[in-house]
Amino acid sequence: CNNILIVSLFERVLFNWSVRHPGSGYVQGINDLLTPFVVVFLSEYTKTGVFPSEQLLDLEGDVFWCVSRLLDTIQDNYTFAQPGIQNNVNKLSSLIERLDNELHRHLMEHKVEYLQFAFRWMNNLLIRELPLRCIIRLWDTYMAEPEGFSQFHVYVCAAFLLRFKDSLMRRNDFHGLLVYLQALPTHRWTNTDIEMVLAQAFQYKSLFSQAPKHLDYQRSEIQ
Repeated sequence: CNNILIVSLFERVLFNWSVRHPGSGYVQGINDLLTPFVVVFLSEYTKTGVFPSEQLLDLEGDVFWCVSRLLDTIQDNYTFAQPGIQNNVNKLSSLIERLDNELHRHLMEHKVEYLQFAFRWMNNLLIRELPLRCIIRLWDTYMAEPEGFSQFHVYVCAAFLLRFKDSLMRRNDFHGLLVYLQALPTHRWTNTDIEMVLAQAFQYKSLFSQAPKHLDYQRSEIQ
């Protein structure tokens, strides 16, 4: 019964959001963005094992408000052709080229395009890549950081990718690289791992955020 109530909550929130945003409507992946909020708001009830269905509407309103605020900051990710995602994937490519040209060249030499693995990172804000406990810790920082979901997320993705450099460099074929990138071994990650990624991301932001034009082109284009 509780599962049916939660599914209905998801459906109503997504339907109402899509009606209020006809420019994009519902796009696959938006449903994932509800999960952290629902889990956090339900956490006080899961300890007792009792879910008060009479409070479902209050919880639904909280989830709708939070998701709406989040999506307002990244709406370009879900409009026609998803320009926000395309732009952030290009920025990620430029970041890696500058931060670790060896890894960037390794991916390029084996014909691995950033869009092939990082599209999901941008579309789902790493929800498919990390355990939920880590997502909640990560998003806590995003909500405290100016433009956390829209801009800081790119630096996090760069730090996240570089955590796996050694394993990526050992793979020397397109298939092996792409399969690994689409199923990175994070199932045992804890908040400590996320905090290390965040610390590195803040360093990258300090290097590039005041000079964003450095990420508008790739170094290989001017060589």
